[in-house]
Amino acid sequence: MFGRLAATLFAISVASTAAAEPGLPPEVYGSYAPAGDCAKLPRIDVGSAGVHLDTPAGKRGPLSIMVSYTWIGGATYDGIQTWALVKHGGKDRWGDDNRPVVLTFNAGERRGALTAERAGSGNERPPPLDGPLSSIVQTSTFRLCRSAPPAGSGVTPQAQSPAATVMARTPAAGFAAAIGALMQPATAPEGSYYDWRHIERAPNVTWAALPPDMLDKPLADGHYFRRNGVLSVGGQSLKVMAAGGRSMIFNHYFKNEGRALGEEAVVAALRASGLTVTPARCPISRAMAAPTWYRLGGGGKRAALLWIAPPRGPSSPWEGFNLSLDATLKPLTPQERAVYTDRCA
Repeated sequence: MFGRLAATLFAISVASTAAAEPGLPPEVYGSYAPAGDCAKLPRIDVGSAGVHLDTPAGKRGPLSIMVSYTWIGGATYDGIQTWALVKHGGKDRWGDDNRPVVLTFNAGERRGALTAERAGSGNERPPPLDGPLSSIVQTSTFRLCRSAPPAGSGVTPQAQSPAATVMARTPAAGFAAAIGALMQPATAPEGSYYDWRHIERAPNVTWAALPPDMLDKPLADGHYFRRNGVLSVGGQSLKVMAAGGRSMIFNHYFKNEGRALGEEAVVAALRASGLTVTPARCPISRAMAAPTWYRLGGGGKRAALLWIAPPRGPSSPWEGFNLSLDATLKPLTPQERAVYTDRCA
């Protein structure tokens, strides 16, 4: 049953979201300056075209960077910080790139905060920095500017990705766009499922690098393969996990530990996107903070099921979603019949 599956899967499988993408996620795009004032220099401009510096010592960009989502904290880290390690000064004695500067986005778990720091180098003598890099390290702390990016900053609407455009809408609308992209087209043959690369078409999702993780033990839904990711919508992030077989995906799980999107807002956004949304299984009493199953269809998509679980107090403060590409509801157990009904109004 989706409720038990999703709750169990999130508890054991989405503690971290390893990612090895070459670029920064669209959620950190923008211009950063001292105190968030883009009239001041130095300024760090971030977009799909890369990271560019505009400083009193000159301009530089795009920087050569290595992006990490777990640089501090390792595989267990599940915060919102993202690190860009700037490559500069050639190679070290082991043949690896020198990375003498670290940019930390959402520094200190604060959205819109950015720090630029000298990276430790162990026993190696750190390579000297050029003028623009020295300038941002000396300034050290930056904030995302509230005003529009300055002309010529490289963060123009043309420079940003389509995902960034979707992000400008409401969080629920961004979520609905991702759900629609993850559903199968109506022309897909019955019983077929798409592969692990297909999900990369979903807007606003940064996925871990392929191949998917192969597990020693099956997930709660019986599958042995997973691919984690982060969905960025409206300035907040949801953990994502796709689950399936070696070459096919059957389920997508979402865990929102931030501000709740809201069941009504999500249903409205899905309908506004052109999908039909019909309650398929719901609590007998709406006073219960219990999950609801919706059958999705229309909009040129094959039918699917979406399970929505609202936050349920201190024991389960998160909001959960499960998109199942199999639109068949599992039979209710005797215990579940006391809580749920398939005759939703």
